Amino acid sequence: MEQLSLTTDRLVLDPSNARRMRDKDSLASLKASILALGIIQPITVRPPDAADRDLEGDRYRVFAGGRRLSAVTELIIEGKLPLDYELPALVKDVDDTGADEMSLAENILRRNMLPVDEFKAFSRLAEQGMSAEDIALHFGQTVKFVRGRMALGNLHPVILAAFENEELTWSAVTAYTIAEDRDAQLQTYEGLEGYQKNHAHYIRQKLSGSAMEADNKVAKFIGEEAYRAAGGVIQEDLFQENRYWTSSQIIEDLKLAKLEQLRSDYLADGWSFFKTLEEMGCQDWELRSEPAIGSGLTEEQINRLDELGNIIETLYDGVDPDELSPEDKAAYKKTTEEYDTLEKVARVYTSEQKSQLGVVLDSYLKIRVGVLEVGKAAKSDAAASKAEKDPLALSAPTLSELGKAATTALAQAVEAQPDKALALLAALLELAPTSPWQQHRPGRLSIGAPGVTAGNANYGLAAKRSFSEAFEEYAAMKAVDLKKALARLVAGAVDISQEWLPRNADMRVATLDAFGVDPTPHFDVDSFFTAGRKPIIAAAYKEMAGQDLKDGKKGDMVAIAVDAAKKTGWLPEYLRTATYKPKKAK
Repeated sequence: MEQLSLTTDRLVLDPSNARRMRDKDSLASLKASILALGIIQPITVRPPDAADRDLEGDRYRVFAGGRRLSAVTELIIEGKLPLDYELPALVKDVDDTGADEMSLAENILRRNMLPVDEFKAFSRLAEQGMSAEDIALHFGQTVKFVRGRMALGNLHPVILAAFENEELTWSAVTAYTIAEDRDAQLQTYEGLEGYQKNHAHYIRQKLSGSAMEADNKVAKFIGEEAYRAAGGVIQEDLFQENRYWTSSQIIEDLKLAKLEQLRSDYLADGWSFFKTLEEMGCQDWELRSEPAIGSGLTEEQINRLDELGNIIETLYDGVDPDELSPEDKAAYKKTTEEYDTLEKVARVYTSEQKSQLGVVLDSYLKIRVGVLEVGKAAKSDAAASKAEKDPLALSAPTLSELGKAATTALAQAVEAQPDKALALLAALLELAPTSPWQQHRPGRLSIGAPGVTAGNANYGLAAKRSFSEAFEEYAAMKAVDLKKALARLVAGAVDISQEWLPRNADMRVATLDAFGVDPTPHFDVDSFFTAGRKPIIAAAYKEMAGQDLKDGKKGDMVAIAVDAAKKTGWLPEYLRTATYKPKKAK
């Protein structure tokens, strides 16, 4: 490699020079630097060939240092440098490809290199046979960065010229790259009017046409794997995270095929029907679903499901599994798999339910199971079904009233026993939180914002003061008074109603037993028998008196049963605790 000092008349700009300097402010700064310090870094030139010779001698082609040459030339014209000012130059014998690479390598990492120069240079390298991967490797860039610059280099010349002349913004010109066809780019550019021509949103919208974004609900419904397998084309927006599915007919065919496959699968599984929302002829909010009866989780499985839900919410909420250690990732996988297995069992529909209910694909293309036909009454309600088969089954309103009576009795017992109330509080905190469909805690305790207390409607506790005010008052209390206050607050949080513990009679009874609660004073015996059917009244009387109650008018049967219940202290099984010992009716 040879170093020379060359005057500007012996230098010409090589076509491979990556930088085309148009920033006047930047060139002015460079000129000031040259006047003050001279040329700090030599330019790089190619050896002259026969075509580069004239009467004055050899002429060298500058492939790295075009800005410095332009700056010196202007300074000479301005009279600030002499005509014979010499630039230090390194002579490197390279071919066209090598010159392109060296020019780009010198300029790519400079902050002031214009993007248009950058992507034109990448495009030239690509035309010379270099792949995007090779270019990225050569210049320490990502493949997506290089592909983006190459896509810009492929833009229609009219659009490139508009960008170079600052008629288009960077965001607008990058938007035109989502179409590879230059004619389509130009047609869009000329077809848009006014500010839309320079607005990325309208440009992408126009160019994408019938293409579908990869995160569209239809795309998610079909699945990328199936789309690619069918020959579907995906076009990537190299300057945003957007990806587009462009094969419209394939999308439509796959959507219909999956729809029919789902229909076939669900009907074969015993469901009464499978329909789209359009076929149902209604809106999403009009769909009515019946809850699954389930396959009968044991008490232990119910508790385990809640425990796993608590672990997942506490340890893994918002956590990226890929960022966990191998040990933690294995634990996460084991926990979630066990949870999913139990949850599926808890949400099983029976064969009888399936024969009466159906499956709907809603407007979000999500599957909704257990749906009633529009306009049809519920036939699969578990409680109603049981009531028809079991004449002694209590109605939902009756169960609700019994649950409220039990909760009221428990709340009074908790407030009266501060020591046990503290133990209940510890138990509630340990068991919280619980899943909304498998409750097993005897309370609704939660930690809320300052100024808000936990508590159910039965006890009616509501804070009106600030956190500071409440804390200062409690902090000033003696231990015995603080314990009483705590018992009052915990009493406001207990809930063993039917709505809160629908399938957990054991927990209800265990809580009542723990506090030695006697629900009898809170049991409305008149309402219970008035709401009950004749078989329930007769069965209760036989249990109380040991003899059958003659079938007659319901009012007469209710009066006899109520009188017997009040004399014996009879309670329905729902409210019975370990201390329950009714007297024999006389």
